[in-house]
Order: sequence, then structure tokens, then C-alpha cells
Amino acid sequence: MSSRREFLTVTLAATGAAALAPRWAGAAPKAMTVVRESSFIKAFDDYFAKTLLPEYEKLTGIKMSYEAVSVGGMLTRLTTIVETKSGPEMAMTAINWPFLFDAGLVDVTDLATEIGKKLGPWHDNIHDAVVVNKKWKALPWGNIGQLEAYRTDWFKEVGVTKFPETWEDLLAAGRLLKKKGHPFGFELGHGFGDNHGWLYPLLWSYGGREVDKDGKTVLIDSDETAKAVDFCRRFYKETMFEDVLGWTDVNNNKAYLGEQISCTKNASSILVVAKRDFPDIAKVTDHGLNPQGPKGRFHLLNVQGHAIAAHAPDVAADKAFLRWL
Repeated sequence: MSSRREFLTVTLAATGAAALAPRWAGAAPKAMTVVRESSFIKAFDDYFAKTLLPEYEKLTGIKMSYEAVSVGGMLTRLTTIVETKSGPEMAMTAINWPFLFDAGLVDVTDLATEIGKKLGPWHDNIHDAVVVNKKWKALPWGNIGQLEAYRTDWFKEVGVTKFPETWEDLLAAGRLLKKKGHPFGFELGHGFGDNHGWLYPLLWSYGGREVDKDGKTVLIDSDETAKAVDFCRRFYKETMFEDVLGWTDVNNNKAYLGEQISCTKNASSILVVAKRDFPDIAKVTDHGLNPQGPKGRFHLLNVQGHAIAAHAPDVAADKAFLRWL
């Protein structure tokens, strides 16, 4: 934290306050609100709410508020904000959400272009997540990287000393582990991260896709999709803890740390919490890449961004904050 304050101080001293200070015409707004889904790592929420926002408030005099939505609730909250044209001016987006709310989000192409020149260039595949009809509808802020989290000790018990390279090999390992009382637990419920994090890569690894590269031609009904679905059906029945059909993004973390499952798809939160609260589990936890399918190995880029709601009373002020952030 001290290093961040030092960076801010040094930058302001070296380049002048105008370099980081907000830019808008007229008087600054009195208050602004950012809404995000609660992080699995509480320190992130604390840092955003108790360090970043107070720094900006001190710099500008604008009262900054942080609304934390319960895990799994951000998409519903964003829907409410857009449909009622009320609530926080700035909201978190993930995966492909900007496409769902095109008309309800402000065009931030100017901001993305400016920041892209300074810090970029942007990765090409980010465009697929936030650029709608050639307009940037969210400003990317990061990515939630995911890997396969698994129990090395239980895998070794069934003779698997290295994480399987293919989906079929993982299926074979899962059969053995389930018989031993250590089933897999891959989310198949209504979460927004852990289910997408393995189901999209599985679909793509079989050559399936939702739409063509033009973003309009629907391709989901294909032999490749059918093969991926068939594998998924077998994978669920033969390897998994049955409750996964009702899971959200919280459940697989709890099941893994409760030693109910031997493998799941997750971000770093399982290992972070295990190191802190369950050191014995952390010692036997490792990560593997998504397995390969007939068409290769894929991972999901879960673009975390911030969008400005169309009802925002002072778009320039919102853009100034996102520029600073």
C-alpha cells in the first residue's frame, strides 16, 4: 500500500497533478458509486473500498461509494440497473456481458483508445468480449485466470502422478477417484465463472462454437457441439458429485476445502484460502491446464471490466475515474 502511495506522489510530482487528475467540463459531481461482485478474496474488496476509492476521493473531493453484490448476483444487479435506469453509475462486467446490455451502456471507445495507446496494445481477444458493434462498451481491468485445482495425494492413490493431458484421460482418472470416494466437482449450475471456465473450453476443444467470427451467424447446432455434450454427460455421470447441477461459484470452493471433491475448475481462491485456513490441504493441492480435446486445448479469457450506465448524470466524471483507475 505504501508503494502505491509513493507511486502516486512521485507521479504527481514528476508530471504535474493534471496527469492523473480528473478531466471534465464544469463542476465536479458531489458523489459517484461503483458496484462490483464481492471477491472470494476479501482483501480485494477492502483494497478497492478502503484504499483506492479514498485515494480518489482525496484527489478530487468527490464522495466515492462502493457497493458489493453477493457472489453470483452481479448479472442480476446489472440487469436491474440498466432496465430501471437507476442505481450506481459504474458497474462491473464479466465475460460477454457488454453484448447483453449494449443500449444501456455508454460508449467508452475514446477512453479505451487513449489507455490502449499508453499501456497497450490491448490483446486481440479482449475485443471479442467488450467491443459491441464497433464500440467499446466496457473498459477492461483484468482477467480471472482459471486452472484445474486437484488433490495430488488422492490422484496418486489411483496411480495418476501427473494431471491428465486429455479430457478422456481425465474422465478415466475421475472414474477411479469416484470409486475411491473422491468424486470430481465441476460446477454445472448458474454461476458466472467456474461453469463457463470449463464448459466453454470443453466445447471449443471439440470444435464447437456458439457463433461464427462475424458475431451473428449461429453455429451452436453442430456435430461438434453434440460430441462435446455427449462427453459432458458421461463426465458428469461417471466422475462427479451429483450436487454440481445446483452449484454456483461458491459451492465448489466449499466442497473442495471440505474434502468432498478431488478436482474442480477454479481461480486462485481455493489455494489462497487453503494456505491461510487449511494448510494441510494446501500442501497437496496443485493446478493443471484444461485438458485437450480433438481440436486442441483452450482456456477462457474472463475479461473483468467496468462499464458506465447510460443513465449516468456525468459521463465525463465517470470516465475520469476509470482513466485514473
